[in-house]
Amino acid sequence: MCGICGISWTDRDLIKLMGNACKHRGPEQEGFYLDDDISFCCERLRVMDLRDIGGQPIHNENETVWAIQNGEIYNFQQLKKRLEDNGHKFYSNTDTEVLVHLYEEFGENFIDYLDGMFACAIWDLKKKKLIIARDRLGVKPMYYWFRNEHLIFASEIKSILQYEEVKRELNYSGLCQFVTYAYTIDGQTLLKNVNELLPGHKLIYNISEKTLKIEKYWNLTLTNNTFSDTENFVQVKKLLENAIDKRKVSDAPIGALLSGGLDSSVMVAMLNKLTDTPVQTFTTGFGNELDEFKEAQIVANHCGTNHTEILIDYSDLTKSLPKILWHMEFPFGRPSILSNYMVAEAIKKYVTVAYTGEGSDELFGGYNRYLPYVKDPEFLKNKNNLETISSGFFKQKEIRNEIFSPNILQFYENENNPVIAFQKSIDENPAHSALNNALLFELKTEIPGAQTWRIDRTSSAHATELREPFLDYQLVKFCVSVPSHLKINQKDGLSKKYILQKIASDLLPPEIVQRKKFPWGIPFYDYFKKEFLPIAQNVLEQSIKNKRDYLNLKSIKFESLTNKINNSQIQNTKDKEIDDNILRQTMFLFNLEIWHQIFLDENNFKNPNLDINKFT
Repeated sequence: MCGICGISWTDRDLIKLMGNACKHRGPEQEGFYLDDDISFCCERLRVMDLRDIGGQPIHNENETVWAIQNGEIYNFQQLKKRLEDNGHKFYSNTDTEVLVHLYEEFGENFIDYLDGMFACAIWDLKKKKLIIARDRLGVKPMYYWFRNEHLIFASEIKSILQYEEVKRELNYSGLCQFVTYAYTIDGQTLLKNVNELLPGHKLIYNISEKTLKIEKYWNLTLTNNTFSDTENFVQVKKLLENAIDKRKVSDAPIGALLSGGLDSSVMVAMLNKLTDTPVQTFTTGFGNELDEFKEAQIVANHCGTNHTEILIDYSDLTKSLPKILWHMEFPFGRPSILSNYMVAEAIKKYVTVAYTGEGSDELFGGYNRYLPYVKDPEFLKNKNNLETISSGFFKQKEIRNEIFSPNILQFYENENNPVIAFQKSIDENPAHSALNNALLFELKTEIPGAQTWRIDRTSSAHATELREPFLDYQLVKFCVSVPSHLKINQKDGLSKKYILQKIASDLLPPEIVQRKKFPWGIPFYDYFKKEFLPIAQNVLEQSIKNKRDYLNLKSIKFESLTNKINNSQIQNTKDKEIDDNILRQTMFLFNLEIWHQIFLDENNFKNPNLDINKFT
């Protein structure tokens, strides 16, 4: 994993500033390429070929093609052998070097041959052409700014904002999408003219002609699945094993996060069978009844892993809230992000690379919000129900109108409205089930917008790399069309992720296979009531004092949100999932104000003040 950035002109000082802004992603080696037309920088985390010679930017034999990459190409060894057989010469053992030779062979179509999680840039010196590409499912990020024939790109937005000509102006349309989904679905960000390169897309910039075009090179679609149930079981198991096996490639220490839940347990069990030595596994907890040490130990003992339990101290978490937001770059409302951040920090002491079971719920139907799509055959005929696909925290119209102003809500009814956007997806796949349509929509939006973004930012903040085998594009491509009854089965009692449970039954003890899902994260009472709410109230008051024009200042009542949390008597246990939507709303508004102060108001953006006392 790395931080990469570039500009379509030469400016050593600027590219140095941009690199420094994302150095946390790869603090181990810095590299530059500059010519009359372009400037590249890579802040490297050493994962493949740990020698200095493996540094980026990397080039071909005659130095006419240059490349930088964030991520990993899992099939690079196979590609390297093929390219060597065709006469290409390599000077390193990195996966990035494969990119320049693939480009020499196949031009812009080189992306089609890549299997991995990546965001990369190729500079063709002879043709004066820049190609930027992002992996099929958007596991690795890429942002860009293009104005007045100038192009800037980077792994993180804060790098782009080092260029003073990029105005730090709020994009109200983007904020409306955050209110609706908790992310954006069309490549917009919260900043005007700063865009996200969407998953499965490439950007081509011709330096000589000053022209930019964006093309889709891959699309996830539903297909007709003609396999029997047994054949589907076999195929999914085979693809998942392959996804886990290919992600073993690393020259840096590697391990696996193990919660004792179905997803991570299946992953560890399969990984254990694919390795000659015991897998290094990690379970984290916060010292309360929600900890999963017991369940994880059952799996560790069953699989014979080299297991480590890590107790996380969150007593100083409050001090880190602005810093976490600085890394996330967008306001968020999911408490799990705080947990993910601390976990990444904890495992960094042991490994550089780790497996995680993220993505399984969106792939196999693991959330309760998917149940109506299976239970009620007529569910989608009611247009109002289409809005339930949204995972935002302000689904109720009354709440949206109370909190947000027309400056935001005027964008609610455009093409990004859940009813309109989801209906479009359904119309494209009329022959497929409601559940598979819903999962397809979320794999295209929720996964890159919330899931992979969360994992990337929290891990990169501590220079760790997390790998998500459940988001292997070949596995995902097949699974989207697996029949609904193999995902949520209603025959013998309601069973979510049914096909994964069946696969797990041959790998794990029954108490793990049949274990109910429950949310993981920081204890609700111990932190949010005692630590978070007092400072949240102070920050929310700042939003009023600052007269934020995206808020409905005439009707908004922040105290009603915090009072609902304070007055809640619901205890979060392993047997019951709490309704924490009020908490998420409060956290989002809290982070929105701090985000505004950091990313829009801060005078010294190159080195912003992230002291929590500044905001309270």
